[in-house]
Amino acid sequence: MLQRPEGLEPLPLVILAAGRCLIRQGEASRGLWMIESGILRTATLSPQGRELIVDLLGPGDLVGEPGSAPSMLTVSAIRPARLRPLVVSASAPLLATRSHRAIGLACDLAWRDVQGRVEHRLVDLAARFGRPVEGGTLIPLTLTQEDIAGLAGTSRESANRALAALLASGRIARRRRGRYVVGARLHVVRS
Repeated sequence: MLQRPEGLEPLPLVILAAGRCLIRQGEASRGLWMIESGILRTATLSPQGRELIVDLLGPGDLVGEPGSAPSMLTVSAIRPARLRPLVVSASAPLLATRSHRAIGLACDLAWRDVQGRVEHRLVDLAARFGRPVEGGTLIPLTLTQEDIAGLAGTSRESANRALAALLASGRIARRRRGRYVVGARLHVVRS
């Protein structure tokens, strides 16, 4: 018999179709959810309209905010997702993990060059979502040039130059349009 993780409420289960939005930037948050399956994209827009993809979230990750403060992020599904409400009192470890990842992103934006940010985000995605293939780890997500720029906090042109350098060095490979393999010799450095 499967045990329900402590802190999860049985209902209401939220099913989110690919492309659907769970939370919009500026709207009041509707609570915390644990992702059971699927992949969600969290992003924020600057007042000038530039997008920063804060993270891609998968099974076991936390999404939403405690309370009803306006959200700083838009959260949407890039793969169909199942979410379960989370009791706020049980969310402390997951909130700490999310905070740790956010600090790592801030450090990347402040201290790494564009190529380093692109590479680090691809290595992170490979570690979290990837599957082994010949030559490394395939990221099983279709990533547009705009997605990679948003993940790295840069322009599409700068992200393209960084991708070209990484491809030329053999540190990453492109399987087909939007699919990348992170080389086996690269290792994830948790920040």
